[in-house]
Formats: sequence, C-alpha cells, structure tokens
Amino acid sequence: MSQPNRTNNNATTDPPKYVVDRTIYAILPDSLDNSNWTSTSQPTSTPSSNDGIPPSQERLHRLHGTSLLHDAATLLRLPPSTYATSCTIFHRMYHRTSLKQHCVWSVALACTLLAGKVEEEPRSVRSIILIYAHLYRRRRLRVGDDVATYSYGAADAEADNTATLTNEEKENMLRHVKPMSLGGPVYAEWSEKLIDMENVILRELGFTLHWIPDSHPHKFILYFVRVLEIEDKEVAQKAWNYCNDSCRLDLCVRYEPEVIACAAILMACSYHSLDLPLTPRPWWEVFIGPNRSQDLSSSCNSILAVGDEQDLDNRRAKYAFIPSLLKEPSFNDPESYLWSVAD
Repeated sequence: MSQPNRTNNNATTDPPKYVVDRTIYAILPDSLDNSNWTSTSQPTSTPSSNDGIPPSQERLHRLHGTSLLHDAATLLRLPPSTYATSCTIFHRMYHRTSLKQHCVWSVALACTLLAGKVEEEPRSVRSIILIYAHLYRRRRLRVGDDVATYSYGAADAEADNTATLTNEEKENMLRHVKPMSLGGPVYAEWSEKLIDMENVILRELGFTLHWIPDSHPHKFILYFVRVLEIEDKEVAQKAWNYCNDSCRLDLCVRYEPEVIACAAILMACSYHSLDLPLTPRPWWEVFIGPNRSQDLSSSCNSILAVGDEQDLDNRRAKYAFIPSLLKEPSFNDPESYLWSVAD
C-alpha cells in the first residue's frame, strides 16, 4: 500500500539524519553486459568511475586495499571469516563512496576494526595501529618484492635506497625500528584517522553489518562439496583457496555467494581433473538455477587473474605502497607527515 505524501515544513532547516538503507546490502545488478566484463574491469556505475577513475586503476586500488586487509588479518591472527568480512565491508564502502573521497589505507584500517567486532574477534585500536604502521614501513621498502626485476616506473612510491638493499637488510631495518610512542603525534595521526573512518563507514553502510558473516561463499563450499559427493579433501581446500582469492575483488557485491562458491568448485575440479555431471543439465544449476553460465565464467576469470604473480598490478598491490587518489594528499601519502617520520 502506498504511503500518503507528507510535507515537512522544516525540511530546509532540519539537520541531515542517517537512516538504515535497505539497498546497501542487496546484490547490485551488473551495469555492463556480462559478455563485455573481463577480469581487469569493474562495473562502470561505481562512485569511483563516476569520478573519472579508469576501471584498471580502481581495480588496482581494490587489490591494494584487500592485500593490506589480508596481511593485517595474518599478523593479528584473525580467522579467515574475519578477513572475508573485512573485505566485504571494504568493497561495499567503495560502492557507496569514491576513491577520491577516502584512501584505501584509512578504509582498510577501519574495516579491520569493524570486522573484528562483527565476527566477535575484536582487536584493540592500539594493536591494529601498530600492525598497519608496520605494514606501512614494509610497503615503503617493498619487502619481499624483486626490486631488481620489477619496476613500476613513475608509479613507484618508496623509501630512499630501496633498490640497493637486500630483503635481509630491509628485514633487519624493520627489526630495529623504535617502538611507537602511544602519546606521540604519529600514534595520534593513525588513531584519529582510524576512529574517524570507522564512523564514516558505519554511516555510509547504514549501521547494518550483522548480515555479512552469513553471506560469504565459504559458508557454502562444504555443503556443496558434500552434495556433489566429492571425497577428495584437496579439491575442497583448493575451492576454499579460490574463495579467499575472490575476496580481493568486488565479486561479493556483484554476485550471490552461491555463484562464487560454484565458480570456486568448478575451478578446483578442473585443477584436479575431476569431472562433475553436465547432463541432463550442469551440476551448478541445482544450486544457482539456470542461465548463470556467464556469471560463472566471469567469476572464474576474475579469480584466476588475481592469482597471476607476473601481473605488475597484482605485484604492486601486494608489495608496494600506492599513493591515494585524493585531491589533497592522504594522511600517509609521500607528501605527508607520516611519510617523513616513518623511517
């Protein structure tokens, strides 16, 4: 039943109010024809694309942000589900706001904090800041990257003499970094950015994060494997790994978790040369219905592309520091105070 129109005479004077938006956790329809969407492109309707950011650059920053979430989750000893939740929050955030409004480092900081709360695996603000400050130093030094072989050209943003140091020397430098003072300006800079961004994300996502843990494709992997009577545990593990890779891109916003789970199983079975029934109809139709072959294909191609270690964007997102796209320098960009005192 339609609601009657109500006129608010104070509409011009009332302050803006934040309400729960029931559309923010819906599956977004593809803005592109599926046949034209490739592993290196993103939906054209994102706020970042509306701001003039090319799809390849948006993909790079998404990969960069989720690689930070992965490294932080590992160092904080967070379970895989918490990492997946942090990635979902991250991607949802950038379907509500642009990369020119908020940098991936500040958003990733807050996503780690929020995911821990949602999954009941909370970590203190102090521990999260110390971990991200450590990752910040590692990215500036490109620890683990083959600096002699891979160069990102003018896009490089790294500490001085990075190319002349070995990985052992870089690790030694990190071991001798002075502890961060909890009452100093550096800690205050990180802390202020973390708390502010937590509030921004909660407002942008309508304070509704409780549903996320039940929407991961990982939840469906074991059930689907059991129904398909796949007894090889290595197949299930491979499918699980593909689900982890899917968190790197915004597939969780574009497709239902059942579609991503089926794509992961399809690739895992192909990797282990395991045949599943395709007649009288493909096995995945039991779980996701008919006419979803193109969605599966797009998901598979996207996930496989993320695992390409020779791709420069993948390596740069994983090992290097990528400056923000903000109109003004971010809190930790090369022109910032944190950059000057990070050594």
